[in-house]
Amino acid sequence: MKLRGKVALVSGSSRGIGKAIATSFAKEGASVIVTYRKNYDLAKKVVNNFNDSLIVKLEVTKRESIKSVIKRVIKKYNRIDILVNNAGINKPADVEDVTDRDWDLIMTTNLKGSFMLTQEIFPIMKKQNFGRIINISSVSGQYGGPRTVHYAVSKAGLIALGHCFARFGASYNITSNNIAPGLITTEMGNKMIETKLGKKILSNTLLNRPGTTQEVANMAVFLASDDSSYITGQTFNVNGGLLFS
Repeated sequence: MKLRGKVALVSGSSRGIGKAIATSFAKEGASVIVTYRKNYDLAKKVVNNFNDSLIVKLEVTKRESIKSVIKRVIKKYNRIDILVNNAGINKPADVEDVTDRDWDLIMTTNLKGSFMLTQEIFPIMKKQNFGRIINISSVSGQYGGPRTVHYAVSKAGLIALGHCFARFGASYNITSNNIAPGLITTEMGNKMIETKLGKKILSNTLLNRPGTTQEVANMAVFLASDDSSYITGQTFNVNGGLLFS
């Protein structure tokens, strides 16, 4: 098992990509902290077959919630080895129609929330002289989302955040990398697939299909494991050939 003995916190892990990552980590032997914002029952279903887990409510937009969660994790495990910044939202709209409120909500959730969570966990990883930080960005953050300017900017910022913590963490054996999925069969992705824009995106994808949450999770397992010990500051595209970079 590639992650035996490791403690992993995955934000937004009650469904979608986060759920797949949390499940894959558990299968590889990690103790997994599954976080949710509203639906405890969904989070509970995720951990049904986990050997060791902790379910916590996490509001990534509130530092006091982040601090409370970390306190609970340290009390139980006394360490945090892996952080996956996955929690995120989107509210598609034409650029002229994006409101100040929606801009602030997307930025606070997708970017500031990931920064605060990483900032609070980073000293723990430094003390351990070990850590793996993985940010779930998006292909939108690389080429600009046609109807998601605020989402695209937040995901581009997340890539830069990963680069910064790669610099800050290198001397402490902390790696920081990003995963940029393309169109994935999640609740959000499935809605997009049914739209005219979604069909166009699929037609531009070389593999001519959407990706699965498991395919993203496979990359997360690699980046969390010792297999990637000499890789940091990189962005890995899991997009079926939608974008080359």
